[in-house]
Amino acid sequence: MNRLKKYVLVLAAILAAGTILKREAFCEEQEAALKNEVLNPYENVDWNTAEFIHSFSHQHGGRPPGESYSISPEIFWDMGFRHFPFSNYYPSSPAPLPEKFREEHPGALWAPNAEHHSASGIGHFNTLDSYYATGYGESARTSYRSKRTSPVEYEFPGLKIFDPEEPGPGIYILGMYIGTEGNKELSLDITVEGAKECNRKTGQLVGDGILKNRKIPAKSQSLYIRAESETVKIRFDFDPEGIRRLSFFIRQGVNRPWQDALKAALDGTRKDADGNPVEGLRFPDGGGITLNHTAGPLDFILERLNFDPRVLGIEVWNQHFAFGGKGSLGFYKLWDDVLKTGTRCFGFFVRDHFIYERGRNVLLLPPSEGLSIEEREHNAARAYRNGAFYGLLGALAVDENGQKKAPYDYSEFRFTGISVKRDSNGTPQSVEVSVAGADSSKRPNTQIRFITEKGISLIENKADASFKLERDSEGKIASKYVRIEAFAYPSTHLKGEPLTAEALAKMDVLEISRLHDILGGGYGGTVDFDRGKEAPIPIVDMIFSQPVMFR
Repeated sequence: MNRLKKYVLVLAAILAAGTILKREAFCEEQEAALKNEVLNPYENVDWNTAEFIHSFSHQHGGRPPGESYSISPEIFWDMGFRHFPFSNYYPSSPAPLPEKFREEHPGALWAPNAEHHSASGIGHFNTLDSYYATGYGESARTSYRSKRTSPVEYEFPGLKIFDPEEPGPGIYILGMYIGTEGNKELSLDITVEGAKECNRKTGQLVGDGILKNRKIPAKSQSLYIRAESETVKIRFDFDPEGIRRLSFFIRQGVNRPWQDALKAALDGTRKDADGNPVEGLRFPDGGGITLNHTAGPLDFILERLNFDPRVLGIEVWNQHFAFGGKGSLGFYKLWDDVLKTGTRCFGFFVRDHFIYERGRNVLLLPPSEGLSIEEREHNAARAYRNGAFYGLLGALAVDENGQKKAPYDYSEFRFTGISVKRDSNGTPQSVEVSVAGADSSKRPNTQIRFITEKGISLIENKADASFKLERDSEGKIASKYVRIEAFAYPSTHLKGEPLTAEALAKMDVLEISRLHDILGGGYGGTVDFDRGKEAPIPIVDMIFSQPVMFR
């Protein structure tokens, strides 16, 4: 059952019981759904004073030099980002902004965030503005490629001893990358001291769990172990003439049911030995969960979205897969399939591991003047919670040789108004939209599309547009939702071929995202299309609103 229906049934049940409800008892979203028929994420945005803050919900980086994902936040600052909720794994833990960066950029905003994996019944997910921290990650700092000797040994310190009362934190994955000379079928002997082999879901031992001189085939593989000591020692014995590569690591995921993981991320209260929170949201009214690079199935996604209203939505664009992978629109279509059920779902646009490519979330925040950094960060968390943001896929800036250059995909093309127009009785009549900010010398043309459960329901080739809300025979708004896409585009492509409004209108968003004049070896493109070859340099600015929902 979707969230809007739940609100209606709850109201009916309470009224039937004779309970008097006060307006103050409703949260803002419920009151909007029950009284005004509309869930507009931009309802409280003052478009005349709002600050447009570029952010990311899923971006690896930001850790200090020497650690995994040690990518300086300075790089992202120079690209126009002002909100920095970096999300990493191995381990999955928030990456605070360096003090020096804070001093040099006092306006920089932060949020705790991390990407989590290996929970039962869910894929990767991010925990926006949550302290939730899981996992351990260390690779053996020894290279067999250079040593060419046997045995190879390494100690992994700082592990959490397995506790059957709380099994997840004591379970680890031992991953091994092993290569041979030619196609030889060889084996290695592995010995593990301080841990035993186990079932990753339950922590129960596999047999007696002992890993001593265990023969394993010479191929890349993994084992799950539970720590019996804070330090685990790994040893490999083998014929050094046949093994050309050996590297290994110990890492950790969530290792618990997805429901427990989401509860911990949202409402957990656990702290570390120093009293710092390692669970729970920073602000009760901000942040939430995003479901990463998933194409469904629909029932799977609906169960997780409806688990808690703070499960915010799905990634509609991920630079690895574009709009869905393998040249499909899987993520994009899933977004509409979810919205057709009446379930509210925000769409996120992210780079993931990429840096100089595309994918931004642009937050709409109240004016910052007079506010502390914490107050501004609180506003950013609320913007994500309420859907007061839009997705941006900017055209890429290039030099005369077709190489990417600053500011890369930054664009000031933006929505300048999304509102529901009402008549004198307060009855919703239409959805009104306006855009501005495009580089008129490079992208002088504008197209706005209104998307409903029927697909593209209206196209306007101008910078402001209105979508009339039709009603059914019972007087209810006929559309379950309306979301808006807008494109700023040039008059030509393919080195001078005309690019008309009529031609653009026939293209889907994937085709539009790949419109180009040149190919560039400096652009990585998306993995499914462009790995190892030149990619089209995108020339269209694309923005995507969050859905306006109707009861």
